[in-house]
Amino acid sequence: VACSQFYYSLILFDGHHRRPSTMTSLYTNRVAFSLVLIFTALSPNAALEVIGSGYGRTGTDTLREALNELGYKTYHMKEIVEGRLGSDAMLWHAQMENDCSDVEALRDMFEKGGWTAAVDLPASLCYERLMKAYPKAKVIHTERKSAEQWWNSASNSIMIVGTIFPYNIFYNRIPFFRTHKAMSDAMWSRVLGGKNVTVDDDDFPQAYKAEFLAAYEANNARVRKVVPRKRLLIQDHSKGWTDLCTFLNKEVPDIPYPHVNTLNDFYKFANNVAMKVAFGVTFAFAVFVLAVKKLMSLLTNNNKIKES
Repeated sequence: VACSQFYYSLILFDGHHRRPSTMTSLYTNRVAFSLVLIFTALSPNAALEVIGSGYGRTGTDTLREALNELGYKTYHMKEIVEGRLGSDAMLWHAQMENDCSDVEALRDMFEKGGWTAAVDLPASLCYERLMKAYPKAKVIHTERKSAEQWWNSASNSIMIVGTIFPYNIFYNRIPFFRTHKAMSDAMWSRVLGGKNVTVDDDDFPQAYKAEFLAAYEANNARVRKVVPRKRLLIQDHSKGWTDLCTFLNKEVPDIPYPHVNTLNDFYKFANNVAMKVAFGVTFAFAVFVLAVKKLMSLLTNNNKIKES
């Protein structure tokens, strides 16, 4: 707006609006463009407007899709995995162990990435800290119809993916996935109230079923207790866009409400990530082998030259 006003203030007037001269147009366009660059550079980074408080496998990916459709840029565990965001995984590992106390580090990560919404684990485990860091942000909570239903989904997907081939190999061999495993260990330990668990334990997660169910129920209850009513929406995906758009003051999109990330969808996503990683590792190994062969060839040629 400021650029537009400045632009028109530079246009020559003779009592009535008239078309600017070519030289005036060139000059004002350049000035306005320069101001846009300056204002963009000086403007604050994006801030979180929506905070998710629900555990993974409660419809958080459906919420991510819906929020993105409404114009938000939504942070989700998928972003960490797809983008191999090792620095994010390291940060979340630390946050899980220090009660999400380094809020400035979280703000820096979200704002530098331009994220305006954050849902799913591990971000949802820090929703109380994030609420205080972003007092204007609204909180959206997702949950299953029952704790048992959540358990049946989570214990057959996000809790055990690291034990399934080829992720069981990735977690021990590839730097990003080693970092991700450490984050996951700390994340589930936080869910269980600080109990030290690791995702590759033979008895994980089944040995902790009762504790996970209790933690899930406790989280649902605490969200209702600590989040002011005006800031909270318990999103029921079966109702579609209406409640969500009303809560966020958004127009209802002219498309069906998303319903994504069933167990089949989850494993398709996991398989796609695994294939990309395997291809990358294979390609890197092939390049390494070719480089070694080339080096050996050069050394052999040099030796022949010396001998002659």
